[in-house]
Amino acid sequence: MCGLTIGMYAVIGAGAVVTRNVAAYTIVVGNPAKPAGYACRCGRRLGPDLKCACGTTYQINNNTIVTYDT
Repeated sequence: MCGLTIGMYAVIGAGAVVTRNVAAYTIVVGNPAKPAGYACRCGRRLGPDLKCACGTTYQINNNTIVTYDT
């Protein structure tokens, strides 16, 4: 759809019908597309602890996922 924003590093599942903006690092699937998890900037799916195998850690601030720099 025109006018929607797909955030950086967001992943859209094959066949997903995106009807709303997709936040950065969010994985969406389905019809209509719904959040199904989060992705690292390296492309791997993040676990429940928001840590990636590549060593990057994320945290959620104000309903937005951001890189957590230690």
